[in-house]
Amino acid sequence: MSSRMSVRLFRHTIAVLLCAIVCLTLSSCAPAGRAVGDTQDSEPEVAHIGKIKMDMLIGLIGSTQSSDIDTLALSAFDTAKVNAVYSSTVNASDPDEAARQAVNDMIDRRATIIVLNEADVNGKAATAWNQVLLRARDAGIPVTMLNPISAPDDDTLFAASLTTNDRATDAQPIARVLANIMDDKPHGREITVSTVAAEDLNRP
Repeated sequence: MSSRMSVRLFRHTIAVLLCAIVCLTLSSCAPAGRAVGDTQDSEPEVAHIGKIKMDMLIGLIGSTQSSDIDTLALSAFDTAKVNAVYSSTVNASDPDEAARQAVNDMIDRRATIIVLNEADVNGKAATAWNQVLLRARDAGIPVTMLNPISAPDDDTLFAASLTTNDRATDAQPIARVLANIMDDKPHGREITVSTVAAEDLNRP
């Protein structure tokens, strides 16, 4: 075997190994058969030490319609003393496309959890939505649907559906719910949340 062929074989072997490593890395970010952050019955089998809440970064994608929920949620996050990045889509020429681009931006910023407010992901752009939500899943970032117009048909693309009701006695503080999902703590698939009841998550 010539030295040139040996070099080509070596490079090919390295490329195959790198590809395998990347694939294994991506697959390890998404649990089999369920959404990232979808822990309903018990604590995960692998011991998990939750992120310090001050390192939590919530990516809130605003409603494509004018909504007070965006403002109320941001206020709740501020009271809870957790970091949040907000993307408004109301004034975009194509609010639905702007919302998907915002999800991609949150993935690139390594948000620890993404919240979609009043999103319609099963309309004409269902395929495009599935692609961007799959990217979040592959990155290991849990996605929650807040007051969804329509949630994905594929349950592995979102961890939970949240409904705001500040008057409900069983409503849980929204920041606490998101922290629990981020930390893989058991939770339901449908959760009533409050933007009024809030707590400092970083308080000892």
